[in-house]
Amino acid sequence: MINCIIIDDEAQNIKLLQNMLEMHCPSVKILATETSAKNGLLLIDELQPELVFLDVEMPHLNGFDLLKKLEPVNFETIFVTAYSHYAIEAFEHQATGYVTKPIQSDKLIAAVQSATKKIEDKNINRNLFSLLEQNTQKTTPEKIPLSTSSGLLFVKLSDILYCESNGNYTSFYLANSDKPVLVSRQLGEYEKLLPETHFTRIHDKYIINLSFIREYIKGSGGEVVLENGKELPVAARRKEDFLSRFEKWLRRKT
Repeated sequence: MINCIIIDDEAQNIKLLQNMLEMHCPSVKILATETSAKNGLLLIDELQPELVFLDVEMPHLNGFDLLKKLEPVNFETIFVTAYSHYAIEAFEHQATGYVTKPIQSDKLIAAVQSATKKIEDKNINRNLFSLLEQNTQKTTPEKIPLSTSSGLLFVKLSDILYCESNGNYTSFYLANSDKPVLVSRQLGEYEKLLPETHFTRIHDKYIINLSFIREYIKGSGGEVVLENGKELPVAARRKEDFLSRFEKWLRRKT
């Protein structure tokens, strides 16, 4: 079952959507409904749903503003609205689906199926991450999974040049590719997986592979130059830890 919340300022719209979900999408369990967007914020925080059906135009707080207040968003969103012109903005907010009123059953079913797949993928990734975190404490893994839009990509740790934070996403730059791999997980989650013996966080935005450092340029925090010529800043507060880890890494290599 997929746990969901419905937020719409019109009670009759909520009732209609409830009926359609019960009829066409029996795998969706409705935890609660709310006509106030502000109260909806509290409901989401309290119930932690996997899926939220959200109206766009609501008094005091519209659907997009509601999502902004919840960033990073850890649930799937299906917008249900009478207005088609919000579709582009909805998908810019990482919406899973966009269903216009009056609701067509086939459109609703398709949106729920898409959300279900994403939720299942998240659960698989979460289980993988849990296993990897446990194994990392015992032994250094050779590969880690990167959750991409098409599935899971397993990459060798030795191929990772550096990782860059992009909000709720992380870009992985690989030694054997000119194009970064965009992953739908935050950098902090990968910091737990990447072994400290070979990787270190030099900045809020960057984790680097110590094996690929070509040069360190002194400064307040300084900069590292990687083998491919890429220059990355070292945050002043991370400088001492970075230099200490790099020194330990050099000692292990000799």
